[in-house]
Amino acid sequence: MTGRHAAGPAEHAGAPVLGIDIGGTKIAAGLVAADGSVSADREVPTDQRDPRAVAAALHGLVDAVVAAADGKVADVIGIGSAGPVDTRNGTVNPVNIPSLRGFPLTRTVARRASDVLGRPVEAVVAQDGQCFAAAEQWVGAAAGSPSVLGVVVSTGIGGGIVLDGRILAGKTGNAGFISHVGVVLDGERLQGSGALGVVESYASGPSMVRAAQARGWRTGEDVDAKTLTADAAAGDAVPVAVIAAGTRALASAFLSVAALFDLEDVVVGGGVASAGEVLFAPLRAAYADLAVYPHLADVRITPSLVPRTSGLIGAGRLGWQTLASS
Repeated sequence: MTGRHAAGPAEHAGAPVLGIDIGGTKIAAGLVAADGSVSADREVPTDQRDPRAVAAALHGLVDAVVAAADGKVADVIGIGSAGPVDTRNGTVNPVNIPSLRGFPLTRTVARRASDVLGRPVEAVVAQDGQCFAAAEQWVGAAAGSPSVLGVVVSTGIGGGIVLDGRILAGKTGNAGFISHVGVVLDGERLQGSGALGVVESYASGPSMVRAAQARGWRTGEDVDAKTLTADAAAGDAVPVAVIAAGTRALASAFLSVAALFDLEDVVVGGGVASAGEVLFAPLRAAYADLAVYPHLADVRITPSLVPRTSGLIGAGRLGWQTLASS
């Protein structure tokens, strides 16, 4: 996989990093080489209710991937997880995975890997949005870029920032939590968190669907963002207008982050983003309308190049960076 920038980080000697990607529907694991390639990857469903089942699933994945590597894996395991996370103690509190709230993720994984390998192994964790950004900056749509915002637009909105090749973490590991960037002062209350006027209230898939149905589009039907974007592509006026409003809110959030971090690239992934130009055309137009300074106006907004494996690649990137700094 290639991007338009220079190649990714320098090659590291040694064994591949074991990467783990934890989401609401599946947990994936695999070997991530120093060039960002993934091998021996496998996945299991995420148990939403029982933390013991999650621990067992993680143990099984660690065992299987270590066996596939014949024990030749690095001494650091990278983990990307739905958040919020807390890097201070290695726990996670995913909004969408009740079984993982307060779960001792890094300790669980590190202990299992250490037992299997017979040597001390460290596990490190980052938010899944940060791993998405790291993957795109490493081998994806913004490969080699000095400043990248990665955003996943789906049932929620997640994100992460990579500056000078490194994941921006913050005090708890939740930097880049773009879903709660304000775009409307004292605006709509976000379902779930209760935050006022944040971008997720306007630009996530469910938020746009609700806005369209409030305007009479497919009222009473069980529809989703795929239906909304398909109808917009067909020229239905209400979905077109709602997507224009949602993408303007998203562009406003992008502009806020670009102004703070002097971004070069914004890479967008997720289910809603997979709709293509029906989303990207109004998004780019809104951003161009809002960005008044040249250093903000020339930010590139592009779709993901590694949507399926970005979580694993980003987790591997986290592991490689931890190795390099140790």
